[in-house]
Amino acid sequence: MKKNLFAAFSTLMLCSLLLVTTIGTVMAGNQDYSILEYWTQVAPTFDGEWTSPDEWTDGQHVQITDAGMFTYTADIMLTGSMNSQFLVEIFSDTTDDAEDYWQICVDPSDGGGSAPGTGYGRIDIIGHTDLVCYEGDGTGWTGIPVESDIEWADSLSDSPLNSTSHWILELQFNKESGAMTLGQPPNGLRIAVYDASNPDAGVQAWPPGSDVNDPDTWGVIPTYSMDPIPESIGFGVTALLSSIAVAVSFYFLRKRPKT
Repeated sequence: MKKNLFAAFSTLMLCSLLLVTTIGTVMAGNQDYSILEYWTQVAPTFDGEWTSPDEWTDGQHVQITDAGMFTYTADIMLTGSMNSQFLVEIFSDTTDDAEDYWQICVDPSDGGGSAPGTGYGRIDIIGHTDLVCYEGDGTGWTGIPVESDIEWADSLSDSPLNSTSHWILELQFNKESGAMTLGQPPNGLRIAVYDASNPDAGVQAWPPGSDVNDPDTWGVIPTYSMDPIPESIGFGVTALLSSIAVAVSFYFLRKRPKT
């Protein structure tokens, strides 16, 4: 009887904590589109293709409309720093066009806003050859020198997710310092691609319909997980996690390991 009462009391307290956590945490961006930050389990080789079948199975595979998908993980480096790592595949793009581009936008504190704020970062890769960096200034984007710690490669290749040769991008940068800082969640994130061979499709983005100049429309990284991603959502394009209250609870109830 006492055990049952204790269990009920514990459950009530946990629910109350989750409620307070949810109410007390104000997140910007489009909260209907969220992705958890998982730890990298298999270190990727940044060569623009899947070096091994399990290379990018340690993060959520998130659909970019019908055009393709992306994966995001965080990795602790031998130097003690942490890197943000991205895989982006454009299933529909099988041609090499100078006007093609990939785009990654980051909001380090999930501050949102109607214009890119100071410290917000943006990476464009144009024509599969040229990488350009931008930083928010409160009203728009300002071009800045390319961060020296950005490592990237793209190529036309097949993958475990699509057997037809298509464009694949692998990219990482230091998540704790520099213009592309993501820091500890919550963060804002937007991924976009453009296939010049299919101009009628326009810019394909996650979240769908999001605007590069409007962080309030970007997706959210609400928190991280200290556990490896469950196999049920770790491989293949998955539905987005929508329970923000549960996700945020991990952030408050668990401490990040020291680096």
